[in-house]
Amino acid sequence: MDPKKLKEYEFLWKTTQFPSFKNLSTPVFVSDSMASAPTAVKDPGLLGVALIIRSKDGPRFVFHYPPRPSTKASKREKLYGTELDESDSEDDNARGDGGDDSDLEEIFKGKGIGKLDLNDKSDKKHDHVEVPENDDHYDDKYGVQVVPWETVLGWSTADLRSILTPARGYHKKRFEMTLDPLHFITYPIHIREDGTWKKKKPKKAKKESTAADRNNNVEGSAAEDKHTGVDDDAEDDGGMTMFNVVFILDLPKHEADARIAEIYHHVIKSFHKALNHAQASSNYVWKESEMILGMREKAREERRPMSWLWSEILLRSTLAIAIRDVYIAISNNKIATIHLKTTPPLDLALQIPVPSFLTRLPGPTEPAMPGLLVTTANPLVADEGNEDQETLNKHFALLLLDDENKIIADIQAEDTEISAPLIECIRLCKPTLSFLQVAQSNSIELTSLLILAQHLIHYRRAIALPPLHSREMYIVSPNCDSRKLPVASVAWKKAFPLAPSLPSFLAMLSAAPRPYKSFAPSKNHRPTYLDMLAWLIRGGWVTQLRTFAWILVWPEIIYEVDYQLKADAIEKAKKGTKSNSGSSESPESTDESGPDKHSDNDHIQTLTAEQVAENARLGRLADKAAKQAAEEAAAFAQMPVPVATDHISRNNAEHLKTIPPYIIKDPHKVSHEESLYIAAIGKRITDQKAKDCWQKFVKYFNGNEALEMIALRENMKRKETWGILMQYQEHILVCKHW
Repeated sequence: MDPKKLKEYEFLWKTTQFPSFKNLSTPVFVSDSMASAPTAVKDPGLLGVALIIRSKDGPRFVFHYPPRPSTKASKREKLYGTELDESDSEDDNARGDGGDDSDLEEIFKGKGIGKLDLNDKSDKKHDHVEVPENDDHYDDKYGVQVVPWETVLGWSTADLRSILTPARGYHKKRFEMTLDPLHFITYPIHIREDGTWKKKKPKKAKKESTAADRNNNVEGSAAEDKHTGVDDDAEDDGGMTMFNVVFILDLPKHEADARIAEIYHHVIKSFHKALNHAQASSNYVWKESEMILGMREKAREERRPMSWLWSEILLRSTLAIAIRDVYIAISNNKIATIHLKTTPPLDLALQIPVPSFLTRLPGPTEPAMPGLLVTTANPLVADEGNEDQETLNKHFALLLLDDENKIIADIQAEDTEISAPLIECIRLCKPTLSFLQVAQSNSIELTSLLILAQHLIHYRRAIALPPLHSREMYIVSPNCDSRKLPVASVAWKKAFPLAPSLPSFLAMLSAAPRPYKSFAPSKNHRPTYLDMLAWLIRGGWVTQLRTFAWILVWPEIIYEVDYQLKADAIEKAKKGTKSNSGSSESPESTDESGPDKHSDNDHIQTLTAEQVAENARLGRLADKAAKQAAEEAAAFAQMPVPVATDHISRNNAEHLKTIPPYIIKDPHKVSHEESLYIAAIGKRITDQKAKDCWQKFVKYFNGNEALEMIALRENMKRKETWGILMQYQEHILVCKHW
C-alpha cells in the first residue's frame, strides 16, 4: 500500500460527498451461498420521488417516479419483538431468494451505470415501465383533455408544483409539507443572488494589464459571445431560479420524525448537493429538465400513453434514471449508486444506514429484524485526535459479508486508484486477526488499514467484530431467523460438505456453552471449523457468548477498611487534642515585666470578662469532644480486630453478618471508600503476577468491557490472561451474555 495515496484517500473519505465506488455499494447477501442473510429491515415508507423546478415560465413539475405511486400498505413483512409468522416464510419462498434483488439490479443496468453480477440470469429490460392505470388520454365531460401524468397520488401536479417551490428563505433548508398521511420532504436549491449556482473560489490577483490589452480582451470576449450566441448565464439555464427533488413518504405517526430526519440527512440532502454541483459545473439540471419537459409537451400533443413517455424519458435522461435508481434502491433499503453525465462525470452513492448488529432484542412493540447479529461489542471508539469522531477499534477484526473472490472481482472491475489497497486489505484481513495484529505482522500503517476497512463496512461489504478464536464460546443467536433454516441448510451443505448438517450443528451449540474448539474432532480441523463459525456469524445464526464482570467487595473487606478508617480517625483525634493542649495558654500568663503593663492595665481589665466567657465555651467544647473521643475509643476497643482469611467469601464471623456485600459498578468513578476497597482486595491476592496486574485489570470490571478483549488490549497471551483472571474469581461478580 502506498502511504501517500492512502493519506490522500483518508482526506477524501472524510470530506467528499461523492464516493465513486459503484460496485462496492451492492447489497449484502445477494448470492445463493448467503441464503442466511437478514432481510427484515424497516420499510423506508418511500412512495415516490419528484423533480420540480422554477424558471422564468413559473414552477414546472418535471418528472416523478414511479409513474403511478401507490399508497397501498407495504408488502414487506412487519414482525414485532421476536415473534415469527410462518406465513411470511411461505411468501418468501414463493418470491424466491433473489426477489428483492431484482429491483436493485435495475439500478446497475441503467445507462452509464457500471455492471454488477447479482447471480440473476434473467434478461429483463432495465427500462421496462409497468403500464399504469389510466395510461391513455381522454376528454372529460367539458371537452378538456385529461393528461395521465398530471396527477400524482390524487393531487394535481399544478397544485403540487406551486406549493413545493418555496421562497428563497428555505434555500438549503429542510422543507416539509404534510398532507395526511403523506409527507413531502425536500431541500430546495435556489440560484445565488450573483446569478451563479455555487460560490466561486477567489482567483489570484493578476498583474495590471495595459489599456491596449484590456481593449483587446473586451473585443475578443464580445466577438466570442457573438459567435456562440450566449450573452450571460441566465440564457444558459433558461432562467431557472430553483430546483428541488421531493421525496414522498408514508410513515407511521410514532416513527415519522425519526425516520424523516434519517432519510433527510443521509439521502435527500446529499442528493441535492450533488445536483447543485452538477448544475453549477455543467448546467446539468436545466438541460435534463428542458429535455424532459419537451418530451412531455410533445407526448401531450400526440396523446401518447404514459407508459410510452416514461420509457422514452428513462432511455434518454440520465437525471430521470438517477431519480428512478434512488427510489428503487432506497425503498428496498439498498445502496443507490448514481452516475450523472456531467463534465466531469459524477458518481454518487446514497443509502439510509442499516445497523450491522443489534445490542438488544426488540421489545414486543418494536419492529423486529430477525437474522441480524446480536452483540454488545461496539466496533467504534472515539478517535484519539478528535473525540467528536469515531473510528474502528483496532482490536476488532474484519468479517466479509460475501465471497472474497467475488468482492475482489467487483473492485478490480472498477480499476480505481484505491482498488489495489482495498484488494490488499481484503486479502490480509482475516476474521481471526485484529486490525492491530494485521498491521504489525505486515508492516502496514494502522490508520490506513482502518480507513480501508471502514470503507468496506460503509458499503455493506463487511462488518467488524471481536476476532474469532477457538477458545471462545459461541451460542445460537436468540435473533436468528429460523424460517430460513431449510434454504440455509442447502447452502451450508454446499459450502461444507463434510460437516454435520446445519440443524445438528446448531443443536450442539444450543447445549451447555463450552469453548468452540471442543466441537472440532481434532486440532487439524480447527481452521475449517473457524470458517464454519464465520459463515454462521455472517448469517446471524450464531453469536459470541462474552464474559463481563464487576468488582465484588465482601463483608470482610468492608469491615477491614471501616476498621482502619476508624483507627485513623481516633489517632488523628488524639494528636489534635495533644497539640491543642500544648499550644493553649492561660489569659493570666502574660508578661508582667513589660514596660507598658501599667499603661494597658485598664484595657486588659475590660477584655477579661470576654476572655473568660470564650475560654469557658471552648472548655465545654473540648470536654465534649474529649468525652466523645473517649466513647469512640472505648467502642473501637471492643470491635474485633480484622483477621484476613484465605477465602473471604466463606467468612461467617458474627460481626460480619449484618454487613451486605457491595458491588463497585464503575471503577473509573469511585469514591474514597471504594478506592480503599480496591486497594485492600489487591493486597489479598497472593499470586505475585496477578497482584501486579490487579490495578491494570480493574478498569475492565465495569460490566461493559468483555473480559475476552483484555488479552488483545493488554497485548498478552490469552491463556496467561485467563490464568490471572482465575486468581480474581472470588473478588469479581461474573455475568455471561452476548
